[in-house]
Amino acid sequence: MNKLISLLSIRRLVECRAVSTRITADGKDVPKKKNFENRITLIAPDNSVSITDLKNAQNLSLRRELKLVKIQDVDSKTRRPVYKLMTNAEYHEEELQKRKEKQVARQNALVKGEKLLTLSARIGQNDLMTGVKKMMKLLEKQYEVRVVIAGEGEAGAQNLEKIYSVIESNIKAVGKVVQKRNKGNNLKFQLLPSRDSSSQDSNKPSSNQDGDSGPL
Repeated sequence: MNKLISLLSIRRLVECRAVSTRITADGKDVPKKKNFENRITLIAPDNSVSITDLKNAQNLSLRRELKLVKIQDVDSKTRRPVYKLMTNAEYHEEELQKRKEKQVARQNALVKGEKLLTLSARIGQNDLMTGVKKMMKLLEKQYEVRVVIAGEGEAGAQNLEKIYSVIESNIKAVGKVVQKRNKGNNLKFQLLPSRDSSSQDSNKPSSNQDGDSGPL
C-alpha cells in the first residue's frame, strides 16, 4: 500500500513538473520565461509612476475617461516605453505646446542670427522711425531682433506702450512680435522674420529698366 501511494505521488510530481518546465534533449530542466512584452512605465495624472502592460493601461484610460499618451518611445534606463494618463484639458495643452515648439523650430531654421536693439522711452519720433527702419531691414535679411525699451521714471514708463505700438504696426509686413514682457521699468520683446519675407524678392516680377516689356 505504501509503495502504491509513493508511486502516485511521484507521478503527480512529474506531471506538475512537466507543466511548469521544459526538458531539453540532455534531460535538463529549462524554466519557462516570463513574458514581459508590452510592459510600460505609466505616469498617472497625479504624477505617480507604475509599471504595467499596455492593455491594462488602455483599459484604465477607458474606465477613467482619460487620454493615454506616449511621451517617450524607450526610456534609456528601463528600456520601456513611457505613457501618461491625461485629462482632456492636459492633452489639448500638450498638443498646443508641441505645435508651438514645431513652429519655433521651423522659424529658427530660417533665422540667420540675433541682433539686439535698445531704445529709450524718451526717444524722439524721428529717431524712433530710424530704429524701426533698421529693424525692418534686419527682419528682411532673416535676423531675429531682440528689442529692449528702457523706461526712465513714470513719464518714460507711460511711453513704453506707445513706442511698442509704433514698432508693431510698422513691422507687420516683414515680421511679427513674440514674447512681449515687462521687466522692471523695461519692456522687452522679440521680432521674428515672416516666413514669406525671404521669398518676397524672388516672387516679385522682374521689370525692365528701359520700360520695354519684351516680345509678346
